[in-house]
Amino acid sequence: MVRATAGAQEHIPCIDFVAEAEHCPLCGEAVQAQKSKRRRVVTVAAGAFVAREVRKRCGGDSTHPVLVSEKLSGLVPPRQGYGYDLIVQVGLARYLRNLQREEIRTELLAEQDIVVSDGSISNLCDRFLRLLEGLHRRRAPALRAAMNGGYPLHIDATSEHGKGGLFLCLDGRRGWVLHAVKIASENAEELRPCIDETIRCFGDPIAVVRDLSTAEAGAVEGLRKKGIPDLLCHYHFLGAIGKKLFDDPYAVLRNLLRQSKVRTQLRELLRELRQHTTAEVYEGKYGHGRLREDLLALLYWVLEGEGRKDLPYPFSLPHLDFFRRCREAAQRAERWLPLPRSHVERRTLKQLAKVLAQFDELPRLAWVVPKLQSGWQAFSELRDILRLTDAELPRGDLRYLSTREFPELEKARLSAIEETTKAYHQQLRKRVTDSHRPSSAEAVILKYLDRYAKQLFGHPATYDDDGNIVSVVERTNNVAEHFFGADKQKLRRRLGRANLGRDLEDQPAQAVLASNLLHSDYVRVLCGSLEHLPAAFAELDQGTLGEPSPLQRSNRDTGLLKRIGALIADDQPAQNIGNIERQIPQPDASVTEI
Repeated sequence: MVRATAGAQEHIPCIDFVAEAEHCPLCGEAVQAQKSKRRRVVTVAAGAFVAREVRKRCGGDSTHPVLVSEKLSGLVPPRQGYGYDLIVQVGLARYLRNLQREEIRTELLAEQDIVVSDGSISNLCDRFLRLLEGLHRRRAPALRAAMNGGYPLHIDATSEHGKGGLFLCLDGRRGWVLHAVKIASENAEELRPCIDETIRCFGDPIAVVRDLSTAEAGAVEGLRKKGIPDLLCHYHFLGAIGKKLFDDPYAVLRNLLRQSKVRTQLRELLRELRQHTTAEVYEGKYGHGRLREDLLALLYWVLEGEGRKDLPYPFSLPHLDFFRRCREAAQRAERWLPLPRSHVERRTLKQLAKVLAQFDELPRLAWVVPKLQSGWQAFSELRDILRLTDAELPRGDLRYLSTREFPELEKARLSAIEETTKAYHQQLRKRVTDSHRPSSAEAVILKYLDRYAKQLFGHPATYDDDGNIVSVVERTNNVAEHFFGADKQKLRRRLGRANLGRDLEDQPAQAVLASNLLHSDYVRVLCGSLEHLPAAFAELDQGTLGEPSPLQRSNRDTGLLKRIGALIADDQPAQNIGNIERQIPQPDASVTEI
């Protein structure tokens, strides 16, 4: 394999590429050689070489288009030096395998003996994204035909600290990204064009699944008027209610626990016992004697519970759970550490009680804890009614049997949940109406049900020719939630940074289309197989697709930023003149000018 080094004067082969046409495609006249052009080309298959292209033109009319070599056009884009196979290899390494630029360079050198700079790697990645987006748009009619029975449209947006972000339209049944755009803020005016473009390419969806955002509600208003079900994600519905119930009192509890420093003192106590305990014998601050492991287990349980991963807020309230464990610590000690107890154990338990007694000095706990407990009871009751399991949450168990595997059972389950929810809704309205002092939590839940109950159900199903249910629209928007979570993990891997900062904001929207290449059914329609992707890109370049959309790397108004830079630059000479004038001694005002 010939080594390709940028700027080096090495000896590399020269290969002739003569335009294959013998007659003008417009008039049929014989063609003749016009001129030859050279360029340095690097491909995975052939390494580095000089391509000498002999172009031809019509012998009868010189205004007819110049004919180029189709073979060379199938290897490398026009006026570029890196082949389609290299573009695809770098793009797949970057966006499917999530390699960093240095890793890609090392791999190319080791496996293909090709040297490419970091800047060239970035340029190849950009070319890959542009070509992939163009091919996605070109193959949209075929992709639409492959969506037999239609598609459920799942929409969602993500942003980092309000700096703008990404808006996605996904096929919730297949997991395909249909369209994505950068947004400066989440509002209906910015979201609607993305939805309209998705519908233009892939047709009307069988349903829309979204969160409770007013922006998304406004963006899908046109679909709602057509009679397409506008469904709310059950996870987001419950999450919105939980945040309404818990946000204020939970913030108070969090601050009270932080002020008490009980956690810090418990950790110090556990650390002291661990450091000075050997074979159940303790010798340290609390004396010398037997120290059963169960006492260490008690302290660890108070701090960490059973060691399970907490569910996302508000489906778990870790601070409230910690306070409950603190209140139960004395009872647990009676069961876990039966008498007789050693002197060390008695002193340790006395210190534990002293630390936990600090909660009695915080009178606001007597108000905030019962409020959270009553709200949690009402929230858990609604969650049981909707049967939203832990597995159906965004970071749920992957063993969850989704609607794709047992659609008939899922259809029956949703019908049963709908009937139960309707009965609960009526019961709750009667409970709140008849009560002289209705629970504030129940009143909040009733308000949400009155407003959104009609959009919680009505999930359409698709059927095969025999009338069997093939799929049911999922009741959560987890397909989008999982996508964003995985996309952030991939971005961290590619950049080698845990804190993304502006990286997520600066990532082009086209990058998310690369995830479609993980779906074999999508790849089959797009290009047959990943091995055929370079040829598909070459065919795309030879066609007439129009100008590709730009790779927007920022949601900021770059035009205004450039103008600000120009204005500041224009101010510099004036400021310098002002500084010079201030340095020149001015004439004394008392001296009469002659």
